[in-house]
Amino acid sequence: MWDSARDMNAMANLIFALVTVLACLAAIHWVVRLPAFQLKTVRIEGMTDHLSRDQAEFIVGRMKGDFFTIDLDRVRNDFEKLPWVRNVSVKRSWPLRIEVKLEEHVAMARWGADQLVDTHGDVFDASTDRKLPHFSGPFGSSSEVVAEYSAFSKSLVPLDRHIEAISLSERRSWELKLDDGMVIELGREKMEQRLAEFAELYGSTVGQMGKHVDYVDLRYDNGFAVRIPGAAA
Repeated sequence: MWDSARDMNAMANLIFALVTVLACLAAIHWVVRLPAFQLKTVRIEGMTDHLSRDQAEFIVGRMKGDFFTIDLDRVRNDFEKLPWVRNVSVKRSWPLRIEVKLEEHVAMARWGADQLVDTHGDVFDASTDRKLPHFSGPFGSSSEVVAEYSAFSKSLVPLDRHIEAISLSERRSWELKLDDGMVIELGREKMEQRLAEFAELYGSTVGQMGKHVDYVDLRYDNGFAVRIPGAAA
């Protein structure tokens, strides 16, 4: 069957090498499952405001395996399902410890009917009792609304007023509601410029009227219109 003793020796050496490799793999597979490699610590950093002990213990209790075999992707996915979690990193750390670092959403406003939007413009599902402004806009516009909120707020500093709501319409028209009830129409162009000019002129115009103005329309090139509750058109 074989042409020479050399071929037979070569085949025997190959079979021996394969058996040795398989034996080593089997040994490693058994060693990493020894009780000595069971997890001793799961360290969680972050989420001090919104992660409860019960939530953490539930997720840790779902971990299967030891230090070497535990599925880090599954652990990451479990933490990502928590409402206030924005980012998760999970890694092994010797000796026998799993480290989990969580970044939480920092809510900036309420979004739409029942969601929240964070300082990065990410919309997420969670609840809070905090008093927050209300934002609304077309799908995918949350980052833009968050950015404009900061710009609009700076423009309103001279008035000592705060934004209670921002609405961006499907036609890309902006509307603000301030904490004194005033509604400001900004339109679709030069919104920041119009608001800054209105704030600058407020003291010498609307501020001199001595009456509460509930609506301001800034969608004019050379001026603005106001509405006083109960006044004639």
